[in-house]
Amino acid sequence: MKKVSLNLAGSLGLLGVIGAVAATPAFAETGVSQVSQAINNDPVAQNVTSVSQLSDVKPTDWAFTALQSLVERYGCIAGYPDRTFRGKQATSRYEFAAGLNACLDKINEIISAGLADKVSKADLATLQKLQEEFAAELATLRGRVDALDAKVAKLEAQQFSTTTKLSGSAIFSVQGASGNSGTPSNSNIFVSSRVRLDLNTSFTGSDLLKTRLEVGNGTQSIPSVFGAGSTTGTNGVSSNIGFQTYGQDYTGLTGGSTFTLAKLRYDFNLGDARISLGPVMHAYDHIDTNSFANDESADFASTFFINNPLMVLVNGQTGGAGAAIDWNIGKSSFTARALYLAGNGAQAATNGVTNGGLFGDAYQLTGELEFAPKNANGDKPFAIKLQYTNGAVNNANVNAAGVNLEWKFTKGIAVFGRYGFGTIDNRGIGATTAAYTRTLFTGTNTTTAGNLSPQTWMAGLAFPDLFKEGAMAAIAVGQPFIDSNVGNASQTNLEAFYNFPVTNNIRITPDVQFIFNPNNTSGATIFVGTLRTVFSF
Repeated sequence: MKKVSLNLAGSLGLLGVIGAVAATPAFAETGVSQVSQAINNDPVAQNVTSVSQLSDVKPTDWAFTALQSLVERYGCIAGYPDRTFRGKQATSRYEFAAGLNACLDKINEIISAGLADKVSKADLATLQKLQEEFAAELATLRGRVDALDAKVAKLEAQQFSTTTKLSGSAIFSVQGASGNSGTPSNSNIFVSSRVRLDLNTSFTGSDLLKTRLEVGNGTQSIPSVFGAGSTTGTNGVSSNIGFQTYGQDYTGLTGGSTFTLAKLRYDFNLGDARISLGPVMHAYDHIDTNSFANDESADFASTFFINNPLMVLVNGQTGGAGAAIDWNIGKSSFTARALYLAGNGAQAATNGVTNGGLFGDAYQLTGELEFAPKNANGDKPFAIKLQYTNGAVNNANVNAAGVNLEWKFTKGIAVFGRYGFGTIDNRGIGATTAAYTRTLFTGTNTTTAGNLSPQTWMAGLAFPDLFKEGAMAAIAVGQPFIDSNVGNASQTNLEAFYNFPVTNNIRITPDVQFIFNPNNTSGATIFVGTLRTVFSF
């Protein structure tokens, strides 16, 4: 294949930078944008009207004048969504041809509009030479544009809605567990499944109405096979393995064959902020996120490694009603977030230990400040989040602070972790906090005198793209609930997984867990093995 010589570009003149320009994700003309993005799998382009809008282009750059003319005179260049140009990025002949085609089409528009005097003879001569040099590539690109147009027309005719897209996933999971708490080892193997259907609706192009329907056949925890004697006393190991650290949401569905409304919220932009409102929302969508430990279908199987238990108080399949804001401060490295969720927002009357309503128990109010600077490629390999949560669960007030960290310090290795500390006040309802610890953290009726000042921590290593692009392995260790007033030891969790993509839509994840001193009761150890297959569509 022939190489492009500089003299074809007119001694670094107007089109001498088309080759560099072609490495941008797309160009002003829609058809060529689609082709360029299809070739490079790049994000949607950001149209610009002035070269000054490209943050990484400086007046001292050798191609500044040519770029300025391409952008401001001919309007055939676009930048990346983050307003960068990335002019040093390598380009292929097809990418070069895509850029050339965009400029040809734009200049033809100018000539057709009777403004031929706006196009210099030198530019036209250079275009003609380039058009001859890249005739084969231009023909291929235009053929692809026609094919894409035909496919788009077919899809638009067959889609069930012009505003809504359907996506979903199905999980097949086989779990096996064994444990010993003073009696001969017990074991159990069972199968769980979950199907999610997401309806993603946009009315303006930037907003989102998220509707999720969900059904599954699992139970919240491994069946009661572990305790010696009572499963609710300090001598037994709870069937709800260790501070509910096994309760994946896909094994926590109790609706049987009945679909549940598992998510309903509306997201929209307000200036630089993203606002979310809805009757069925989840904290993990908005706060305490982590690139390596935040999705039970893709990484860790246990809820403990998915979220900080002192930060996510309102959880479960149907979440809660509330609102959230995500605000990037002045397009800087700092992002502020706030979340309010009411777990019983749909219940107006008092029921048992909860008083319901939008502002009643259970609820949480969480604030988070993130620092995540971009590198030269526009990525964010390092992020640290400082957090604070005030809430109430089962007649116990919670005040907690936390930190969430992730750092991908090389291409294939990252570290991550969470830490939290706080107080749990039983509101003076007696000498115990059993209602709180039983429902939120333990599976037992263990009574504890006075209030609590728990800590929680976890840390891990992740290996992105291990053995195959898109795969990920990780291992983590942590202690979900450290308080000398609860039990005679501190429960310790160890978990490892390897998420392997079989195809773009099928992933298999083997996962192993060891739970030492479950429910802060010394002596017992529980092993859990999981083989999870996720089908996405």
